[in-house]
Amino acid sequence: MSRGVKKWSEDHILKLQREGRGQGRLASYIPWVWITDFYSQGRTHEAWSRKTGRTHQLLSDGEHQAFLLLQWAHDVVDIREQYPLDRDITREIASSLGIRHPSYPRTHVPVVMTLDFLVTKVVNGSEAFEAFSVKTSEDLEDVATVEKLEIERSSCEALGIPFRLLVKELLPGQKARTLEWIEDGELKELEAEPWEDFYADHMTRMLQDIPMRRYDGPLSEYCIDYDRRNGLEAGTGLRIARMLLSQRALSIDLNNPAPWQTPMSCVHASALPSRLRLANVGGN
Repeated sequence: MSRGVKKWSEDHILKLQREGRGQGRLASYIPWVWITDFYSQGRTHEAWSRKTGRTHQLLSDGEHQAFLLLQWAHDVVDIREQYPLDRDITREIASSLGIRHPSYPRTHVPVVMTLDFLVTKVVNGSEAFEAFSVKTSEDLEDVATVEKLEIERSSCEALGIPFRLLVKELLPGQKARTLEWIEDGELKELEAEPWEDFYADHMTRMLQDIPMRRYDGPLSEYCIDYDRRNGLEAGTGLRIARMLLSQRALSIDLNNPAPWQTPMSCVHASALPSRLRLANVGGN
């Protein structure tokens, strides 16, 4: 299909609503905006999440970094990107602020404004929402962008949802890059294992093996040795280690620009092998 919606209209918006855009949660959620809906001025990303059980639509590098950091947070249980705000609310807010409500290009159709992320957190045993917008420092020099942010912030305030602005240049970029390296080791949607429970079995085996080996070299060399000793394809051991890191069964310094070179003396086990399968169920 061609990239980008050729012309937005009320009929097209109604069609998207009927398709379930902006509805659902976790694996059933359908973002209002997909990376194929607009001609992006920057890089877009599709990121699979074990926590939500679906592929996320991220419209910029900043959104991708923020997504990785939000997904890593213990208290975050759901992430809904490109979440639509009610146009009746945003138009009323814009009017009250004396701001012109944005319209789709070459039309007079009011835009369905979206939050970059609507996050569900568990706070003191109860679910709570929090909204995030991700912008670059250059974005914040644009008057129209700042006006849109004020409409978003005021709309969230009216809905009782805390609103946070994240500036890409102020995000912990190295931590996000390390998290991307870790998460890239997870099984992707529809990816098959060599046999049932292959990775779960080897994760348990590696957790038992690490304290017994007392290896002093870097993580990458330990994983090469693990592959050799277990007759595995090259690279399998490092992927298993990344899965253990993703599930926090192992921990390292996330600010290390070369995490695979982490000395094994700095790789710490934080889960018992017998609890590993149970820890995998919750996705946190």
